[in-house]
Amino acid sequence: MSFLYILLALVVLLVMITVHEFGHYCAGKVLGFKINEFAIGFGPALYKRKKKDGEQFSVRALPLGGFCAFEGEDEDGKNNPEAFNNKPAWKRVIVLVSGVTFNFLFGILTAAIYLLVTGFSVPKISTTLNSAEVTGSGLQRNDIVLKVDGKRIEAYRSFNQMLADYEAGETFTLTVERDGKIIDVVSSKQKYNAFYFVADSSKFEGKLFDENGEAISIDAFSDALVQIATTDETEENAGKGSAISAYITSIYKNNEKTEMYSTEDIEEYLSEGTIAYASSGVSLGVIISNVEQKYTFFESVGKAWPFCFYLIGLIFESFIGLFSGAVAVSEAGGTITAISQIAEISQYGLSYFLLLLPLLAMNLAVFNILPIPALDGARVVFVLIEMIIRRPINRKVEGWIHTIGLFVLLGLVIFLDINHFVSAFRMLHYLRL
Repeated sequence: MSFLYILLALVVLLVMITVHEFGHYCAGKVLGFKINEFAIGFGPALYKRKKKDGEQFSVRALPLGGFCAFEGEDEDGKNNPEAFNNKPAWKRVIVLVSGVTFNFLFGILTAAIYLLVTGFSVPKISTTLNSAEVTGSGLQRNDIVLKVDGKRIEAYRSFNQMLADYEAGETFTLTVERDGKIIDVVSSKQKYNAFYFVADSSKFEGKLFDENGEAISIDAFSDALVQIATTDETEENAGKGSAISAYITSIYKNNEKTEMYSTEDIEEYLSEGTIAYASSGVSLGVIISNVEQKYTFFESVGKAWPFCFYLIGLIFESFIGLFSGAVAVSEAGGTITAISQIAEISQYGLSYFLLLLPLLAMNLAVFNILPIPALDGARVVFVLIEMIIRRPINRKVEGWIHTIGLFVLLGLVIFLDINHFVSAFRMLHYLRL
């Protein structure tokens, strides 16, 4: 893994934390809180600058965090009118939630950039079980599907996700673009037999001829493939292509124009996915390719909101999965794991990197609002209790709760990092064996 990508991961993580702390800072300034220091990073200060009012800005050596230190934040503050805990409770709640709010808004901003740059995909029908005619799905080759039951396919709502809501035989309406016209077709998922289809037409362009030397189109060739009986495709030899090999070689073996097709050629094309095998099951009975769509600037801003709520849903699913056992603990990690994964994913390209930004922002927002001691969410809970009972909980007790919570969180982060890398090591060792 390149050092530059690790450095990029550190910068991304530092930006996320700085945005969070800057939220606390802005709310504190607006509401009249005294701020002693705003720091980027932890550890020894590399750079310091103090304003006339005593507020200090610093850049510190360890780029793994940051903080906004309010006057008397961890004190009782009885003798200090400027202490954090002496400010009205409603103001403290606003300051405490402002970090999460800034993370959320930063997530919206970066999500809008991601959607504007990458857009989204809608399905185009490339193969059906009987491409020459309208199939039971109501779809024809080259149809572009735009909506399912009136709901537009989006970056946060894919075609497959929408179809997953329907059972076999349940009807729904697909809005498609066909020959330049927008029409509605009634469709349903059905039980279909296995079939073959052309996954990569480049190997066959200009090379397909029948026994009479007449050219065969890719579409006609695909139609022929899906109509091949698969009676010999048992569980033991499913997808190995014995039926299709026999079919193609029987057509082309005496054709001088063709540049292929021995049985060995067909088997090679099957193995490399040029001709692919779709197993039997409940589906629309079609093969799709993706057509890229672009959002306008204003669309990307508007769609960023539901897209971020979609990401939040995924984050909560992961949290719940950890406790339910659906997600293995070895898949989770702490700060070091996060940095390594950010660095790794960033290498895949710009779209992956841009997707990371709103995902990380929302993850930080969700995590910090949880009512876990030492996090903003727990501090808000204590202030809300104070507002209800009209007196604060003993500050020393609260302080001890947050301190213990902080050590537990640090221990958990270290454990998750070690467990993650131990699991990765075991997997590598197993593969080498």
